[in-house]
Amino acid sequence: MSRLIDAVRARPAAAKPTPTQSSARRFVVIDCETTGLSPAGGDRMVSFAAIELAEATPTGRCLSLIFNPGRKSNPHALRVHGLPDHLLRHQDPFHSVARDVRDFLDGAVLVGHNVGFDIDFLRHEFQLCGLPWAPGQSVCTMQHARAQVAGRASLDAVATLFGIDVGIRARFHGAFVDAEITSRLFQKMILGSAEMLAVPHLAPTNQIDPPSVVRQSAAPITHGIDGHAFAVTGELTGLSREAVMARILALGGIWHHSVRKDTDYLVVGHAPGATKLDTAAARRAKYGKPDIIDEAQFFAMVAASRAGKRG
Repeated sequence: MSRLIDAVRARPAAAKPTPTQSSARRFVVIDCETTGLSPAGGDRMVSFAAIELAEATPTGRCLSLIFNPGRKSNPHALRVHGLPDHLLRHQDPFHSVARDVRDFLDGAVLVGHNVGFDIDFLRHEFQLCGLPWAPGQSVCTMQHARAQVAGRASLDAVATLFGIDVGIRARFHGAFVDAEITSRLFQKMILGSAEMLAVPHLAPTNQIDPPSVVRQSAAPITHGIDGHAFAVTGELTGLSREAVMARILALGGIWHHSVRKDTDYLVVGHAPGATKLDTAAARRAKYGKPDIIDEAQFFAMVAASRAGKRG
């Protein structure tokens, strides 16, 4: 049995089917995250979520999937979905589960916030797999919102207007989170449900954990920044790239914009770039450095530098 089928069954049904539910309209709320905005320009899907409803009731059947898009995300898309290239390139491609995704969508009315965007990317992915797919009816909550309410029609704005807490999007801006919020919005705004039934969060069930990029040394790093050369990939907590550079230089370190043969350390933050990681691995194999460290190790070196100055 494929991982996708396991994903469909990962959550118990919200309620046992009844005779009236057997003839209920079947909706599937969908959302995807992508490397960019244009499938025609070669952008690909990096994650996909689907939540099934019978009329206004979630059935418990859900998908939450992640894919290797075969290309890098553009910087804006990366800031939105937060899935680093290093993580994505270790995942299986969309075609590994394409038939199962198509079967899950078959016969359903597709629902989404700007659903045309999601359908275009699904169509593109199925075409790349050589699988025929003809989406049926669809409902766009964004279009309905523009017709019903004044002001912005973003998912955050409209959901908040209908009393849906979107605070989780500050921590997760993923396909499943957006699909779940859209599901409740659809229940309330379009189906007129008095109660909006939520679906428990489902992390990507097919995710493959990549190998650690940080080499944990048996002996902790106890020296400071002074005299050592650093490059950084990804985002460090609470610091811009310029602030990291300024801190390194102020403590007597050397800043490298790219990984060079004389770079001593590559500091890895959130959403690291695959290019710098690959370059660091190649440089280390040839020159014996840089060491790849995480931000905790880096800040320990900063603390050691400051302690040395006080001493």
